[in-house]
Amino acid sequence: MNELPELYISADSHVVEPKELWLTRMDKRFRARAPRIQSRPDGDYFAIEGVEPFSISPLGAMIQDKVAGREVVTRGGKRAEDIRAGAWQARARLADQQLDHIGAEVLYPGYGLVIFGAPDPEYQLACFQCYNDWLSDFCVELDGRALGAAVLPGNCPVEIMIKEAERTAKKPGLRSVMLVNNPAGRPYTLPVYDPLWAAISDLDLPIAIHMGTSTGEQLKDRIERFGGVYGVHLVDNRMGNAMRLLAQLIFGAVTQRFPRLRFVMVESGIGWIAGVLHFLDHWWTENRLWMEPRTDEKPSFFFKRNFWATFEDDRAGILTRHLLNLDHLMWGSDYPHTEGTFPHSREQIARDFAGVAAAEVRRMVSDNAAFLYGFQPPGNPAPLAAD
Repeated sequence: MNELPELYISADSHVVEPKELWLTRMDKRFRARAPRIQSRPDGDYFAIEGVEPFSISPLGAMIQDKVAGREVVTRGGKRAEDIRAGAWQARARLADQQLDHIGAEVLYPGYGLVIFGAPDPEYQLACFQCYNDWLSDFCVELDGRALGAAVLPGNCPVEIMIKEAERTAKKPGLRSVMLVNNPAGRPYTLPVYDPLWAAISDLDLPIAIHMGTSTGEQLKDRIERFGGVYGVHLVDNRMGNAMRLLAQLIFGAVTQRFPRLRFVMVESGIGWIAGVLHFLDHWWTENRLWMEPRTDEKPSFFFKRNFWATFEDDRAGILTRHLLNLDHLMWGSDYPHTEGTFPHSREQIARDFAGVAAAEVRRMVSDNAAFLYGFQPPGNPAPLAAD
């Protein structure tokens, strides 16, 4: 492989929202119930109404052990003050971008990933509106080095989701909308979503669907059902939910009826996609004349036209890139999560892309995301000025 690009665009990065965000900015009707940090003897937890409190450690505190070269030995015991500052402070974020050769990022929630589980629709909407407004401000502070995905509530009426999409489309720094991966009891194949698909098509926004998000089952229950954190993260989040989502949207004829939709499967990985598409194409070929709803093209056609996918460390996916749509594959660092590549993204990319033509590397680690989101292809950033 030729020399690596100097800078990359991460199509999957995260923030960790300031711990006072909802306590200070949420609609006053809900402020007494606002999401907040709970300090316990065994560490800090994040509490959201209707959701089992969860440790803050994996979201941005455990990464400090990895950066220091220490083995991560526990998920507990961390405090909000241990979270890496770049997760929520703009200046520190710019410094971490420089450290990790990042020219720009697409940003997704931290605590907000779990707010989808809040059962009260008005409360959930208020939480996400507060987050979306803060994220817009944060992206503006980063001056073109980050764009955010505005989160649409997962259990509100569709007309409310449309209004929030239209509201946030006008806010600076927000360049896509994010939907829950598992809308329990209301799958995306239902006709009730058709006005939403039409509205987002008209807004010309990519639709990010981040793996691991759900309006139904509690995270604690999912961990127990899948035999631990590994089972949830690898089997349920990345494989089971991603496969289900792909099959539903294609075989449910959503992508046939709304050809301008652009779905981004975030943090799904890509190594599994070629095999699944082959199976879906085979099933379609043998059964298309009787299946309802009927689709006019093979599933792989719709994937290559309507879907993008992000990956971190995925050598198998890179080796199958020509069975997919190379222009729709986007690398991401998953900052500041420990399973991501920060602060060694350059080394990880060198290993994963060994033997890949330089032009193809650049497309997957930079240009594809730049084209989809409207970033300027990254050049060399100016150094941070001294205080």
